[in-house]
Amino acid sequence: MSVLDFCTEFPWLIPSLNSKPPRYFHGLVGIAIEQECSTVLEYMRKFQAVCTSAHSKQDSFREIPLPPASFFKSILSQLEDIGWPKVFEIPSDFAYITLQESDVKGRLHKIKIGIPPGYPEEEPTVDVDLPREFQFSWNSVGGLPLIFAAFKDQLSSVQQFWDVLDDLDETAVVLDPQHPERRHKTRRIFLSNHVNVQLTVSVEHPCNLPQFHFFGPSSLTTPLNNCLTEKYQDWDPEQSIVNNIERILGVEVVKRSAQSGGGNEEWGAECAVCYSLLLDGCHPDLTCDHCSQSFHLNCLYEWLHGLPNSRQSMKFIFGDCPYCSRLISCKVPA
Repeated sequence: MSVLDFCTEFPWLIPSLNSKPPRYFHGLVGIAIEQECSTVLEYMRKFQAVCTSAHSKQDSFREIPLPPASFFKSILSQLEDIGWPKVFEIPSDFAYITLQESDVKGRLHKIKIGIPPGYPEEEPTVDVDLPREFQFSWNSVGGLPLIFAAFKDQLSSVQQFWDVLDDLDETAVVLDPQHPERRHKTRRIFLSNHVNVQLTVSVEHPCNLPQFHFFGPSSLTTPLNNCLTEKYQDWDPEQSIVNNIERILGVEVVKRSAQSGGGNEEWGAECAVCYSLLLDGCHPDLTCDHCSQSFHLNCLYEWLHGLPNSRQSMKFIFGDCPYCSRLISCKVPA
């Protein structure tokens, strides 16, 4: 089929022969790139040349069965309804389609839609970075625009949640997760007294009091837990999480501007045995009550197990702290 025959057969696919090649052309053939072809006509001529070359060497190619033309026409027609600027990626086999949308704060969000062979009768799969389960009612008539509309609706419903966590990420030193995703509802941050706290923020009510879990020596975490129990009603939804913590607990949150390249060890987050923050994906969750140093469970157990004067009772092992030599204990790993 010549270029002009193709344009005559599929006029809905070609916006203008003199226009710039649409992004979906690159996804369909994966050959020409925008820098090489300034117009659709140039693009189609290059495409024809490559196909002709491939046909002449067909013995070296394995035939790959393709879905019927109606499959592609249906998808492209639905993408036209959504708008091509919303299309981020389409592989050559149409195995999935990635769409993008910006929220009211300009944050870019993507949704990856897996296209099954039986589309549109067969329901597609969806992968999206949201803090709650993505829900939509599928029907073959609504198709991709239906999924994208549900995606936009759910984006708008969690704007305040992301605003709260973005403010926390920009203000505090976040220990975990190291690279927060939009689906993450927890943040583990440093306090200035060598205690760190894990906060779980509600998706439905992000400005309300989050769940607290303190990590550190009991001599420091117990007073903080008691203070939170006594003053939790003073939590002000109009203030940020950082301001509320400092006002209610009476302890400063370590700010990002205060980290000054000192690293996590400056705040007692690194394991005092292996000098690492992560070990098999786990953070140091044990702390010495005397020196406030942190340890991974496995690291502390291996240290204590190797001491000649350590002793084990039931599921616990006791011995000298590797940092201050005072008595410390931990559970025996399962």
